[in-house]
This record gives sequence, C-alpha cells and structure tokens, in this order.
Amino acid sequence: MSAREALLIARFARAVATYERQAAPQRLAAERLATLMGEQCHTLAPRILEIGCGTGLLTRLLLARFAPTELVANDLCPDMAVCFANVPRVRFLPGDARTLAWPGRFDVIASASAVQWFGDLRAFAERCAETLPRGGLLAISAFGPETLRETRVLSGRGLDYPSFDAFVGAFASVFETRAAERDRLTLAFPDATAVLRHLRETGVTATGGGERWTRARHETFSAAYARTFPHAEGGVALTYEPFWYVGVRR
Repeated sequence: MSAREALLIARFARAVATYERQAAPQRLAAERLATLMGEQCHTLAPRILEIGCGTGLLTRLLLARFAPTELVANDLCPDMAVCFANVPRVRFLPGDARTLAWPGRFDVIASASAVQWFGDLRAFAERCAETLPRGGLLAISAFGPETLRETRVLSGRGLDYPSFDAFVGAFASVFETRAAERDRLTLAFPDATAVLRHLRETGVTATGGGERWTRARHETFSAAYARTFPHAEGGVALTYEPFWYVGVRR
C-alpha cells in the first residue's frame, strides 16, 4: 500500500461518523446518478457492484430502486464496513477496486464520487466491460477540475481531477453512451474555518500534504479566502463540479 493510499484510508476512516452531515454535493451526485440509471434500466438487477460505496449514499438508492438479490459494496477504507453490518443483501468488500479481485460477473456496476481518485479511467472502463454482460449497465459519477478550486488556488494543492471530455471519453470508448451530464455547484460557508471543517469531515483533505495548521497559517489562509472567494450571499464560496455517465456494454 502506498503512503497516499494509507493517508486516504486514515482520513476517510476518521470521517465515517461525520461524512453524511457534510456531504451535500456527494448526496446530490448519488441521487442524480440513481435517477439516470432508472431512466435507462427498467428491469431489476440481480447483482450490482458498487465501487467506492463510502457510507452508503448511493447504496441505499440502489437497493430501493433495483431490488438486487446481492449488492457488493466496495470501498478502499475497511472502516466503512460498519455502515453495512446489518443491511440485508449487501456484502461489503474492502480494498482498492483497481486491483481487487471482483467476485464474479454483475448486471450493473455503479460508482458515485469515487473514480476521480483513479489515475487511469480507460483501464477501469475496460475492466468494467469485462465484468458486465452485453447490455449490462455502467453508471458513474465523479467530480471535475472546478471542484474545490478555491482551496487549490490558495494552498497550491489538490487532486488532479479529469476534464469532462476525458471522463466521458474514457467510458464512451468502451460503452454505448446513454447519458452524459455535468453541473456546477457553489456552496456558501460562513468562513474559511467552516470550509476546512467541511473538508475534514468528508475526508477529502486526504489530498493535502499533511502540514501542521499553525495559528498564523490558519489566519493567513482565512484572510486570503475571504478576500479572494466571497460568496454573493455572504460568507465564502466553495465549488464542486459533478459529472455523470451512464452507458451499456456493447
């Protein structure tokens, strides 16, 4: 396991209890993805594989809409298992989805707000195609390069998010596209301290370098944030750019 993966696991493990309180953009992404899936998949799906299930925002929607006989919920962070301990028909599978052995074939593969962490989306798309039957459904949401642009500008650090064309192109090269959408969300927070709390409580600060936040550094960051990225309705702004893709295996 790389140091970056270990840091990801540690940060997401600490955020298990707070994630859903702060994860409004991720919840919207999951809800829209489930809606797009419902528009394209009009039958029940016996076996579903969910990649990057987190605390189960998308999982619960998949169970309700598609009534699978089995849903394999994968996440890099093993601590997420607690969210599925008493959920019928859900089997939690910890590990890195890029290298982990997937248990058999599936009718649907879905993932919300996870694959932006993957480096090679084309390789992931090809692996999904190998696991799905002809006509099997792939449904993916991710975040694009405008996501957290404010903190990236001020800190000089952030995830290397895929562009919309690269995101869609990676899957469209393997699947028949049924839906491809993008949006932009601007959240308002009272101040930079609230932004940092939001990031910490969703675990996404795993992209940071791990430096200690001294009082002086925090004050400098907060002043620059308020000056550079005010929100029109007061406070400060934080941007998210969700992408969605739904396709079927040729």
